Amino acid sequence: MDEQLNFAPCGYVSIDDNGTILAINETLLRLLGHNLQEVQGQHINLLLSTASRSFYQLYFFPMIRLQNKVEEMYISLKSKTEQDIPILLNASRNERNGKMTNDCVCVPMKRRYEYEQALLTIKKETDTRNRMKKKQIAELDRLRHELESKQNELLALNEELQRLAITDGLTGLKNRRYLHENLISNVALHAERSQPLSLLLIDIDYFKNINDNFGHMMGDKVLQGFGQLLKDASRIDDIAARYGGEEFALILPKTDKLGALKIAEGIRSQVENANWDLPTITVSIGAATSLAGDTENALQSRADRALYASKNRGRNRTTHASDLE
Repeated sequence: MDEQLNFAPCGYVSIDDNGTILAINETLLRLLGHNLQEVQGQHINLLLSTASRSFYQLYFFPMIRLQNKVEEMYISLKSKTEQDIPILLNASRNERNGKMTNDCVCVPMKRRYEYEQALLTIKKETDTRNRMKKKQIAELDRLRHELESKQNELLALNEELQRLAITDGLTGLKNRRYLHENLISNVALHAERSQPLSLLLIDIDYFKNINDNFGHMMGDKVLQGFGQLLKDASRIDDIAARYGGEEFALILPKTDKLGALKIAEGIRSQVENANWDLPTITVSIGAATSLAGDTENALQSRADRALYASKNRGRNRTTHASDLE
């Protein structure tokens, strides 16, 4: 830690996601009466008052994970002599050397502390101390339950946002970004395990004519219907995605050429024989199976060439890239 930060006019502490203290400046150490050896590598609970420990778990940590920052939070630290020291806390979440750290700036609130001490003295002198204590405990429990509920809501919202980020809004299939990321990982995994991997690229034939003759709402209905058909045809480990427009893709783990052609022909036949409330809808399919030393781009390029071969040969058919060679 550089000299300026170490003796800054405010406290500084850096913690990881487990609550371990990674760094702390001399200003905060002096405020709390500790030395560096006593706190570095310890859990942040060492420096928190009892009430602030629950607040840290239920509010501070979920909030900084969600928003990457916390502003103007009032909490109490605990000195080495067990004295509560109220502070104003600001924090930000940063990545260093591939790891996330939570950097906190602590400003002592002296007047606030003196006011609270006066209140505590008055409470000790009144006959209602026990009643007030029970009331405060009950309120603290209510706040804890409320904070737990808010935390669960935030986690659920975060999960939903993550789901939407990888989902095509119209069809409910995975989107192109998710397809690309998983194709990279699947190519590497199947190469490592010497297992076949196949990819289908599927194009709805003459889709522009559907939009031109029956309107975009009907076109969307066809896309949604085909998306559902693709879901139903997918196995547990398969990844079905909308590639873009009327183009779709299906990643087929542990699937060789014969298996890929069988699945592709099943999809093509189902589309041709389905009731679309329109003249016959058909699809053209290009298939490719991984080769030694393959990359995701090479596999996708071969499937793309096979797809265009199916189109050029009259559409409503499946072509495997190896048959073009």
